[in-house]
Amino acid sequence: MSSPRAVSSPISSPSEAVCPGTEAPREPVATSPVAAAQEAVLVPSRILDWAGLLELGAQRGSDYRSAQPFPHIAFDGLFAAELLDRAIAELPGPAAHWKEYDTIDERKRVCSDAAAFGPTAEVLVHALNSAPFLRFLESLSGIDGLIPDPHLHAAGYMRVAAGGFLGLHYDFATQRELKLDRRINVLLYLNRDWRHEWGGQLELHCNEPLSSPAHRKVEIEPLFNRLLIFNTPHALHGHPRRIACPPGRARLCLSWYYYTAPPVPGWALRNRSVRFPGRFDPARLAIKAVNLLTPPILIKLAQALRRRRL
Repeated sequence: MSSPRAVSSPISSPSEAVCPGTEAPREPVATSPVAAAQEAVLVPSRILDWAGLLELGAQRGSDYRSAQPFPHIAFDGLFAAELLDRAIAELPGPAAHWKEYDTIDERKRVCSDAAAFGPTAEVLVHALNSAPFLRFLESLSGIDGLIPDPHLHAAGYMRVAAGGFLGLHYDFATQRELKLDRRINVLLYLNRDWRHEWGGQLELHCNEPLSSPAHRKVEIEPLFNRLLIFNTPHALHGHPRRIACPPGRARLCLSWYYYTAPPVPGWALRNRSVRFPGRFDPARLAIKAVNLLTPPILIKLAQALRRRRL
């Protein structure tokens, strides 16, 4: 197996499509981020080099956060090609619960039932919902306290066949069951030998009117083994042109959404460590007094400063 390539530069040119052969140079990955394809045990902790990924997030964070029209970046070749080929081969069949969207705004199918996934896709889902991947996303985006969605609400496998499309839109803002705010999308494209003329380029638009001369967009090619990450609040995006791939092909990806808990007034006052009844602890009493008397915003600032020093 050839070594996967490192990451592409952030795709931030305001009007150029990201096409094969026109991307910025990539830096080599220090160590292979993927376990050998022939490895007997397929587990989430072995499909990526987590230490290297965390370092990558720190290195590329400023690129991600400064990208236009909103924070985004694309990484190429992070996973073993054989691993993703297996995820394609394991695509859930018609008997699985595929939710069909067929409206004036979109035509696509989504399978969020991880129980219907094959072993490879299930491992990918758990790996990108794991604490190491969350730390990578937090380092990259600067957003602390990210939370994955174990239910894969509206996420998972996404399949858009010929004639399908996804109109420009803003994503839903909250996960109602968990009462969380949506913050980041991650898309892993599974399209072997995808041709530009088939369409499916994901368009990222600024919030100026579409008819305005000041309007800007970028286009992301849905290429095999490309991991696209972007912030979702106020992010206008979609692939509105109808897919023109041959029969038997479809635009395919795996998707994950990440959230944060909304601020809760008075939460800092309720924050406490383990308590053992019957023991008097002066230090604990002093900490409780400080928590009661210090404005929550100062406590948050102190915690943020402490994290930067660590």
